[in-house]
Amino acid sequence: MSHRKQQIESTLHRTISQALSRRMADPRIRGLISITRVDASPDLREAVVYVSVLPESDQKRALAGLQHAAGYIQGLVGRALPLKRMPRLSFRSDETLKKQAVVFQDIAGALDR
Repeated sequence: MSHRKQQIESTLHRTISQALSRRMADPRIRGLISITRVDASPDLREAVVYVSVLPESDQKRALAGLQHAAGYIQGLVGRALPLKRMPRLSFRSDETLKKQAVVFQDIAGALDR
């Protein structure tokens, strides 16, 4: 992975997190939303933003709201990132935290026996 791509992903992660912390106007975007990682395409035209939403019951609604607000968020990030072309953002649920929690519960259960 190129150093430039890593820098852009890191900046996208930080800037999108800041935008979400300022509370979006969309009522669907609620709960605790954490950006877990950002994966930019090699040509930097697209970026997939992986999010974790708590409580889990808000996840579908929050993802729909984020996808709807992607253009607005992209504009906010575009003002903070000096790029010729801003990557098109798409939001997806990150299941890795949930999988890790299940594994930790299984390990804890095995140790208790």
